[in-house]
Amino acid sequence: MKLAVKLNSAWRRELPPGDRRIWLLRAIALRLERGAKLSCTCEILWKRLLAGGAAVLILVYVLGVTALFFWWDRAPGNQVTWLDVATAPVRQEHVRQKRGDSAIAAALVRLREKDAVEAYYGLRSGLARSPANATGRVVLARLLLGSDPAAALTLLEDGLKHSPNDLELLRTLFGVYAAQRARTRSLATADRLLAGTPTPAARDWLADTRASLVLATRDNAAIAALLPTLPSPAAPAERNRMLRLRASALAQLGRFDEARQTLAALPGASLDDYRAEAELAIAAGDAGALESVLKRMKAASPGQPAASVFAFAAWHRMKRLSLRDLEEAEFFQFFGQSDAALQVFAASAVNLDLPDAVRRTEQIALASRLSPFAFRVHLTELALRHGDVDEAFRRLREWEPTIETLAPPQRFYPEFINRLTRASVAGGEQQSGSLVNMLGDLRGRASVAMFELAAKVLARAGNFSGARDVVTLGRRRFPHSDPLAQLEPELTAAAQKQAVAQSSATAVANVAPPTVAVPPSAARALEELDAALAAEAFGTVGDLLRAIRAARPAWLDKAVSDLARRDAELAVLSQEPAAARTLLRGYLEYPRPEGDLLALVQLADRLRQRGRAAEARLVRDELAAAHPPTAVSAALVSLELPDDLAALASSPTVALVEIDRALRQNRADDALRVLDYVRQKAPPWLADARAELGASEVRVRLALDQRPRALVALKEIVIRAGASRSTAFKLVRQLLADGQPEAALLLAREIARLLPDDKAAATLLREAEAPTPAGN
Repeated sequence: MKLAVKLNSAWRRELPPGDRRIWLLRAIALRLERGAKLSCTCEILWKRLLAGGAAVLILVYVLGVTALFFWWDRAPGNQVTWLDVATAPVRQEHVRQKRGDSAIAAALVRLREKDAVEAYYGLRSGLARSPANATGRVVLARLLLGSDPAAALTLLEDGLKHSPNDLELLRTLFGVYAAQRARTRSLATADRLLAGTPTPAARDWLADTRASLVLATRDNAAIAALLPTLPSPAAPAERNRMLRLRASALAQLGRFDEARQTLAALPGASLDDYRAEAELAIAAGDAGALESVLKRMKAASPGQPAASVFAFAAWHRMKRLSLRDLEEAEFFQFFGQSDAALQVFAASAVNLDLPDAVRRTEQIALASRLSPFAFRVHLTELALRHGDVDEAFRRLREWEPTIETLAPPQRFYPEFINRLTRASVAGGEQQSGSLVNMLGDLRGRASVAMFELAAKVLARAGNFSGARDVVTLGRRRFPHSDPLAQLEPELTAAAQKQAVAQSSATAVANVAPPTVAVPPSAARALEELDAALAAEAFGTVGDLLRAIRAARPAWLDKAVSDLARRDAELAVLSQEPAAARTLLRGYLEYPRPEGDLLALVQLADRLRQRGRAAEARLVRDELAAAHPPTAVSAALVSLELPDDLAALASSPTVALVEIDRALRQNRADDALRVLDYVRQKAPPWLADARAELGASEVRVRLALDQRPRALVALKEIVIRAGASRSTAFKLVRQLLADGQPEAALLLAREIARLLPDDKAAATLLREAEAPTPAGN
């Protein structure tokens, strides 16, 4: 074959008559001639070919850009223009940033639609493309604050590299610093930013914030060095704030006349101005000036309790107790019918460490037929702060049964005080683990003050290892918190010292004499224990039991059974239901005399008479499960405890909600009790809700670490005739969503084993075996 190529620079085609050439793109002509040899002549009009190819490429590019633009423009909040898409090859970073801004705008739309999950992932994706978007960074940090405060703080600090002058980012960052009480970190960040080149607005705001932080340190040298550096903003609001800060600095340095002259330049019409004037009067000890400004403050906000609460605190800080008491009486006279006002007053009294004021507030609330719950929680907290564990436990008994009536968002702090009280009693080391688990589950809702309170109370109770665990968890949540950073080395050293002392005491053969006097006889010891139990002095009971076991008196062998029963009674009376149930079961595992079992029945009867039906029911159920003698069984029947679960048989929704609530609160025994009750009563809806109850039983058995029985319940759901397998599949996915991958994988493997040829089961197993994404 012979091939000939000819290049032609002409723009026009010249077609002779009878032209039979093959034309490609109207620029390439092919002629085939058959002879002795096949010859092919190719004539290329190269100018026409280049022009046509360029036109085709431009057309294809424009069509592709247009299609991509319309595809991206479908999403809400798109900020990428057609020109951005067209110039993407030479402006890749610009388009990437706009794509990130578009993803963040779409995520904000999702957030307004209450779709937090999609908004979270959209914000993460958008920030990966556009890290300088301060709005998206701030919103994502606020979403993270409830689950991972440390990650939220890191996210905000990383934003300073890209948007160091954004006021919204700065306000959020320093607000998080204040909430986490990270004053040292906050000061260092403010100094670093001021050392750079901030904009005038950012510089004024940072100088204002730094001044507030320096004033909070109470360091006179630093305050004196701060005064000449305070700026003079032009905006009226910023100028007034700077004047208040200058007056506060002068007052701390003792220059009261200059501070008064500075405050005289203020308009004096806002509550902040009145507060600044009141702080100056308190620092100067001028009761007349304080009384004058408090009157003006109340006149400026009539009918508002905030001014009266501030006045109460101001007179207390000035140590004018008679005027403080008059202010308290006036507050109760005007706001004694307002539940919100009384709670604000009680919270202020807690901050001022005034338990008597909280008690009077409780009495006013009872007289006004308001709920005393919040005030009793405050009194329990104050008793813990003062180290009076017995008083705290007596207060706890007044409000503990009503925790379940609160809405979940209102329940976590009373539950925290409940667990902290139980962990602080003698022998409450077992409860500290439950307290740490609760603080871990609360994540961002647990504040630095809660960690600090728990650590100090546990350390005062002698449980240094529990206090160290609390501080360690708090440091993971709030790595830059100053109070936790100060507590950590002290508690770590104390815990190590305690561990060394305990190991040394174990190694020494001769046990040191107990600090509590051991009674000379068994009868006397039992009398003292019974008297302390009747008086609810549980700390005394625990100390006496430990002293008896450490001293090992001669009469100990004769009183082992009686002491064990008192120990079980102490557990029922002082510890939370789960721990009390465990200890009571341990006591009933061994054969006990009929008299001891009847004594436990009498304990249940006393609890019933005191209105503590839950504890009485716990004792009754454990005794009944131990297969007691006939006399004990008859005594249990005569208890006549009210049926607290009767309402659960009304509908499946009520029963399932109660089981879920018990599981969320780590009360798996109570959840199992609800299941058994429903199946025993066999309501009409039992057959229709069998699958949901079976799924709940699987979760309950897993929570009780009864895996074989959990798998049996799962098998009944999966292969029972007429059962819907979707219930089992939903259960696995729910466990994955709840952060229990091990339990979900166990159930997924069992489902795949029971359904070997089911594609949905294989897909479910792959989902369970997939690694958990980082950050989830």
